[in-house]
Amino acid sequence: MGVRQRGQVRLYVLGLLMAITFVAWVAGPAQAQQQITGKDGATMLFVPAGEFPMGSNDGSDDEKPVHQVSLDAYYLDKYEVTVGQYAKFLEATGFNGPPMWATMDQPSHQKRPVVNVDWSDASNYCEWAGKRLPTEAEWEKAARGTDGRIYPWGNEPPNTLRANYGQEKWSNHTALVPVGQLKDGKSPYGIYDLAGNVWEWVSDWYDPDYYATSSQQNPKGPENGKYKVLRGGSWDLAPEHLRSTHRDFNIPLAPTYESPAYRNFNSGFRCAKNPVLADPGGLMTLSPVPADYADKHMPAGWWTDTNIIEEGRQIYSQEGCRSCHKDGKPVKSGGGLRDQKNVRRFSDSYWFWRVAEGVPKTSMKAWKSYLSEEQIWQVIAFVHQFSHGGKPSEHRDYKP
Repeated sequence: MGVRQRGQVRLYVLGLLMAITFVAWVAGPAQAQQQITGKDGATMLFVPAGEFPMGSNDGSDDEKPVHQVSLDAYYLDKYEVTVGQYAKFLEATGFNGPPMWATMDQPSHQKRPVVNVDWSDASNYCEWAGKRLPTEAEWEKAARGTDGRIYPWGNEPPNTLRANYGQEKWSNHTALVPVGQLKDGKSPYGIYDLAGNVWEWVSDWYDPDYYATSSQQNPKGPENGKYKVLRGGSWDLAPEHLRSTHRDFNIPLAPTYESPAYRNFNSGFRCAKNPVLADPGGLMTLSPVPADYADKHMPAGWWTDTNIIEEGRQIYSQEGCRSCHKDGKPVKSGGGLRDQKNVRRFSDSYWFWRVAEGVPKTSMKAWKSYLSEEQIWQVIAFVHQFSHGGKPSEHRDYKP
């Protein structure tokens, strides 16, 4: 082989190696992002953005009509939250355990789903873990994918290799199957036990007619209500109740930890999380105001109305909003939110979106599940004064 030929071969091999390296470099992060580990040690799986058909025309009236829904990408826990994980949460926070906790918190049950938790318990856990409860739409997409299947595994009826159902007694927690055992029941995204084992709380308020008026883009349920939604069926139900479109509901909050009124042995949960976008400057990536919030503005005069500000202070104090802030006051810096270069994002709409829904890499709670739109504006009016020396101030409406 001549010198020229050998040189050409070397260049070819070098180019091939560079190409392989480049592909590996590009593919590596994308593959790594398919699975993350939460603060609570739970594995979370990626559900990509896109549309899916939500609901069923063959089910109950509250599952109708079938409608196309488009969701942003998100992560969902691979497994239901277990007794062992909930025990760490109780130890870290000092919260009381749910009824029958001593029966559940045994060595043989650590990998079984926790039960007897109400909606508030589930929401508090997810917040502690740096996550949130999934929306009803997110839960359903994770369960059935985009092909309209009846169950997470497909359209074939349930069996004991796919789901845990049809049990007669709780039997001190032994009726539940440890998470990760029923591989044949995985959803299209590799998520376990989305049919049977325990009902799972989601963030939405329940409205039997909501599907007829639901937003097509990232629906989050009604603004308020009496009941919260549960999905997925449980260990004590007949197989027809395990359909991925089936909806159930219950009162979200038990009056005391001793009261079993709104908790039961078949209700648990899992958590969701928004993807965190990389930011070379180390600051929060500021997204544009979503279309859903583009026309929402602070009611006239509320920035300086002392009565409104006082209402906001009371809500802020009573609804657990200050749990995100050690001193009980709003933070005075927000990862670049108050930099002059970002002032164009200080529209009323952006404030509303930030408080109502939260944005990645902030400690804001997603208050929309708790508060009405009016209450959210009142909180914003209260928090806004901390940007102006602790005094009320007029606010120009900068359009993003």
